[in-house]
Amino acid sequence: MATVKLTNVKKIYPGSVNATVHDFNLDIADKEFIVFVGPSGCGKSTTLRMVAGLEDISGGTVEIDGEVVNDLQPKDRHISMVFQNYALYPHLTVYENIAFPLRLQKNPKMSQDEIYERVTNAAQILGITQYLTRKPKALSGGQRQRVAIGRAMVKDCKVFLMDEPLSNLDAKLRNQMRAEIILLRKRINTTFIYVTHDQTEAMTLGDRIVCMKDGYIMQVGTPTELFDWPANLFVAQFIGAPMMNTIKTELTKEGNKYYVSPFGYKLEVTGDKGKLLNDRKVEPKEIYLGVRPEHVTLVKEGAKNGFPVTILVNEMMGSEYHLHVQTEDGTKLVVRIPTINLSEEERAKMVAGEVIHVAFEGKAMHFFDIETEYNLLTDNQYHAEDDPETPIKSNEAESELPAETSPVEEPKAEEKAEEAKPEEASKEEAPAEEKKEEKEEAKKE
Repeated sequence: MATVKLTNVKKIYPGSVNATVHDFNLDIADKEFIVFVGPSGCGKSTTLRMVAGLEDISGGTVEIDGEVVNDLQPKDRHISMVFQNYALYPHLTVYENIAFPLRLQKNPKMSQDEIYERVTNAAQILGITQYLTRKPKALSGGQRQRVAIGRAMVKDCKVFLMDEPLSNLDAKLRNQMRAEIILLRKRINTTFIYVTHDQTEAMTLGDRIVCMKDGYIMQVGTPTELFDWPANLFVAQFIGAPMMNTIKTELTKEGNKYYVSPFGYKLEVTGDKGKLLNDRKVEPKEIYLGVRPEHVTLVKEGAKNGFPVTILVNEMMGSEYHLHVQTEDGTKLVVRIPTINLSEEERAKMVAGEVIHVAFEGKAMHFFDIETEYNLLTDNQYHAEDDPETPIKSNEAESELPAETSPVEEPKAEEKAEEAKPEEASKEEAPAEEKKEEKEEAKKE
């Protein structure tokens, strides 16, 4: 078990003027589960590979268990890593794939009995005992992923690294494997660093989340902190599905009460948010008002803070409707309406063209400065440059994340990390080729 500390870590690729990762600072506690999350090209996988030793560090230091490891080879860092595309040997059985890193161990050399015990224990935990004699081509995607996790589990490691291990799986299998990773974490109880572009994985797995964009840390915090108190507009829009509604409006003050005026309606900021605006003595100004789709509720006509909207699209999700609606002034919003308590009459109105009334309370409101895009109610700010006066700005978060095609996520160092990794679809290698692969795998291990 070990702590991990990254201090002013930078990555600049040869021939590039701009850094891929900028002054990354993070302290990871022993046995903590940290998730790096962000859109494609944000530098999350590059940061993970610098911790693993698969990428050279351009600046700063990485410490594992109090030891600076900048110049150590991956095999000397006491880490285990699970890759996105499994990296299994097609000519070896499941048992041999899992046992492979143990057979490479030299000091001390492990006995066959101990190897057998470790492999069978890992297989039992992952539910793949019945597949130990099979080869990877006879396994499903989820089973192959379990084998890759098992190969990392059997090593004695201080830090467990996972680089988007579920991205190749279908939605149902992702949900199942996500639950299994939570259970796995409880069993092996070590320090985890997990990379994903899926905010659902980040929210469900992480003790803390590091939200990144363009190589910068946008916010570090618990899932609850990022959801309820986003530091800036980017985090607010990236965390949560569907993404937060944002409306450009005015924040005004009358006496001790604050008001916002979206869609031409004057709405009072009530509850703790109104009190906090007063305590922080926030001046009236133009702002971005943020409201999450699940915090917009269906109300009767004439209800307090209620306003009419026209349904444009109704996405039936089973337990809830995702309504794409338009206000009287043309502003488009997304509203999540649970179906369980709707009457038949209300369900009948949930069709395109119908007018319904919705509302949101003051406690559901988020306020972002129009210039800096910082949350007006938090002090946890992150900056885009070494100059702390320069904020990170992004009005639009990616609602649909494309495949990782950016050069940031596919540097040449990946070849170094996986030079011993065979292609899943390749034919079985000849013995000479097998020896060559084992030699190359030894470099990585």
